[in-house]
Amino acid sequence: MAMVTCPKCTKQTAQGGFPAWEIIVAICFFPLGLLALLAGRKPTTCQHCGNTWQA
Repeated sequence: MAMVTCPKCTKQTAQGGFPAWEIIVAICFFPLGLLALLAGRKPTTCQHCGNTWQA
């Protein structure tokens, strides 16, 4: 998992990802599934301050 810096507290946190079922559906319905996959990404939540943002 990629690490990103929180814009609020500037500490490192893990970047939000995709559920496994969304990846499987994206592969099955290629290329439209890839667009749906990008729209359904989980937001990133900082483990230190709780700030949530789209990273």
